[in-house]
Amino acid sequence: MTMKLSLLAVAAGLSIATSANALTVISSPIDTPPPVGQSVVYDFDGYVAPGFSLILSGLAGVFDGSLGLVPGVAAPPPGTTTDYLAIQTGGSATLNTPLISALSVYIGSPDSYNSIRFIGLNGYDETLTGAALADGSFGGNQTIGRRMTYNFGSDRITQVIFSSSGNSFELDNIAVASIVPEPATWAMMIAGFGLLGGAARRRRAHSAAFA
Repeated sequence: MTMKLSLLAVAAGLSIATSANALTVISSPIDTPPPVGQSVVYDFDGYVAPGFSLILSGLAGVFDGSLGLVPGVAAPPPGTTTDYLAIQTGGSATLNTPLISALSVYIGSPDSYNSIRFIGLNGYDETLTGAALADGSFGGNQTIGRRMTYNFGSDRITQVIFSSSGNSFELDNIAVASIVPEPATWAMMIAGFGLLGGAARRRRAHSAAFA
């Protein structure tokens, strides 16, 4: 499946109009609150939103930001004094989600060897690395953090894989825009419930007739 990728480095809070099927990347230079319509689903301090799961593989774990730099291993994203996720060489973290249309995450000191893979409906499969995933790769500069927002247009994502081929990929506060059923879908569901209710009533009436 061929997907168009548009990389946009813009100031925090600036919205961008995109074509329906484009993956759009928006960069904010600090850990701003999640964009309007998004809510945090993982904060690595114990909160996990219902319907979401995160599977860690290999060298990946949660670190205490209040301890500061762990030399050669991990550094908290700038300003982070609570827990955060660090993915080391060969490690990964797989976020399984309901249908989502956008995701944002706070990334610390982005490196060229960090990557994010988005997997979704209809064969959607897009991987961003280095500069593409964070509006630049900054060679381990621990003073740099980015809240990155990834909008998927009309595509719907069900899995996000964070991985790294070097030490490390540090991130915190994952937020998403979840999808609720469209009005037509709600109408079909309500109609289905109505049919089930009608069938149940007919069964009760049939049973009463032979009682």
